[in-house]
Amino acid sequence: MTMKIAIAGSSGLAQIIARYLQDTVHTTLILSRYAQPSLEQQGYQTAVVDYDDQNLLRFMLRGVDVVISTVSGNPQINLIDAAAHSGVQRFVPAEFEGPINHRPANNDPLDRGKRAVLARLRDWSHHSRHRMAFTIFSCGVFYERFAPGGLATYDIGSSTGIQRQGSYLMDVAAGTAEICERTSNGQPIYISMTSVYDLARYIVAALDLGLDRWQPEFRLRGDRRTVTEIVQWGAVVKNSKYLLETKNEFAKLTFSVQSLSITVIEPGDLRAHLEHATYYQEWAKVARVQELMATEQRRYDFTQPNLNQLVNVVPMTFWNWLSGQYPLPAS
Repeated sequence: MTMKIAIAGSSGLAQIIARYLQDTVHTTLILSRYAQPSLEQQGYQTAVVDYDDQNLLRFMLRGVDVVISTVSGNPQINLIDAAAHSGVQRFVPAEFEGPINHRPANNDPLDRGKRAVLARLRDWSHHSRHRMAFTIFSCGVFYERFAPGGLATYDIGSSTGIQRQGSYLMDVAAGTAEICERTSNGQPIYISMTSVYDLARYIVAALDLGLDRWQPEFRLRGDRRTVTEIVQWGAVVKNSKYLLETKNEFAKLTFSVQSLSITVIEPGDLRAHLEHATYYQEWAKVARVQELMATEQRRYDFTQPNLNQLVNVVPMTFWNWLSGQYPLPAS
């Protein structure tokens, strides 16, 4: 069945999703705060919107079946309200990370308004007059966090503070890493991951299932690896070997890997690192440690994806992606 899909946002992830939708029978409308002549020249239909103007949003969303959001904060809240009033059947929020039940119940430093978005969506899903369903695509960590230039290269994550190269686990190009390898009970930390391009492919493929088969949360992934494996593979693409040495500051271990130096923080020391960085107003460090704490708490991991087996998408493995980003030197 042909559907009309509105994508809110016109930057990196929105354009990637639109690119895959363009090859389907569905009609795509890109909503942007500003005119997008370059996108229109590529054959995309665009519309300029003001996310503070409910009447304009409702007008633009008339006849739309699915809204896929890549905007956050109050603009997304306003978009949700307008979509429900306009008769949109399904809303996909900008919640592309780990499973929603792996997030802290209270005082989540990485919330960034997500709790309010989910609350609004749940309200509309039970509304007596303007009922609108929603689906969250939980995909874990984007591979592209580890790309040269980080997520910023893809124009993704500008409002999160984690878009820069090296802002999560390792900076392959700079040859550094800061990780927590094991949970507080000594178990290896796993991370579920997906390329942004495979996320787009999964979303588009899910449309072929029919909206009546969509669940409130689809879990998908391209790979699932331990933090140790991820960093070891980072060392491999730097063509390095391990040498272990010990340092005492905050009981850290530092692996000197020729061109890759890895600082391992024990789970019990993460809070001390956070307090230290906060005291000295090292905000980039604060963001990195908060991400490490979330990773140790399994925020980005899940063992049972429920979308992979439903659609015909073969995702790229993390090793294939990583080695493509940092080609091994010719022998």
